[in-house]
Amino acid sequence: MKYKIPYLVLLIGLTLGISGCIDQETVEYTVENDLQRNDPLTQVLVNTPTISFVAGEPGYDIDFLVITPNNDETSQVNVYKVFTDATTQSTSEEVLFVTYDVAAGQNTISITDNFTYAELKADLMVDGNPLPDDEVALAVGSKWDLRLEPVNSAGQATFSAPGISIAVLSPFAGLYEVIDSDYWRIGVQSGAADWTGNEVFIGSVDATTFSHVDNWGPFTASDGAVGQFLFTLNDDNTITVIDDPSQLFFSGNDMLTCQEDGPTFANVPCAGSNVLEPSSDGKHIIKLTYGYFTNNSGPREFYEVLQKIVE
Repeated sequence: MKYKIPYLVLLIGLTLGISGCIDQETVEYTVENDLQRNDPLTQVLVNTPTISFVAGEPGYDIDFLVITPNNDETSQVNVYKVFTDATTQSTSEEVLFVTYDVAAGQNTISITDNFTYAELKADLMVDGNPLPDDEVALAVGSKWDLRLEPVNSAGQATFSAPGISIAVLSPFAGLYEVIDSDYWRIGVQSGAADWTGNEVFIGSVDATTFSHVDNWGPFTASDGAVGQFLFTLNDDNTITVIDDPSQLFFSGNDMLTCQEDGPTFANVPCAGSNVLEPSSDGKHIIKLTYGYFTNNSGPREFYEVLQKIVE
């Protein structure tokens, strides 16, 4: 339902992104757009995407836009934060994170800022303990929730609205560069065999399950085609590509995986592939072999080596 606004309209546009990383989510949290308050004097429109937190990123950019009418007495906007741990489901107390001033008569204020993990964790306690100093120790699926609170010139909060969720992904999730690649179609190396230099986003579903998003080899998803497939990371850093026919890219009858169809991969390697090679500098290496089979045609074989991009 829409409400008429005779006195005050506050439009807050929030867009946040990880430096050097595509703002693309695989861990999904539902945040409602076009949030509204049942108050005849106010309306809030918030565009608030879920943001990916990946251990090792140096900082997180914020781009904050506030628009107020001439008769609005808003003097500042407070941002509060609360943290929820995915393992225990325990939640911290809500604390004031940052305050942005709105000058008298200023109708539009654009704020850009950058926050480190140390700033995000400051003053938060979960079950009586602070968040870990090492951000890698954060449980995948944990999150910060930020809430916006405009304040008038008398120091009174006029209303509050949900802001954004910052979701903790695996340190192995993020943007990767293809540093080696090969594609064979029915036993013939394809002219599209080399997509070296492309970028691939590896999403984090949970602590051990990852998504390979938007493309199979050199082919980009389009026209509603399923782009992603899932793989699991095992304790020994081997990778198991999940055989799920619903994840076929655009063609074929069956997925091909090394664990189930090893001999079918006659032209790209299974030995030494489907592994994670962690790196202390964050430039992790992922080697993947995968494919699909089309009845009355033959196999399509893909191999790629990915290196995580670190700014």
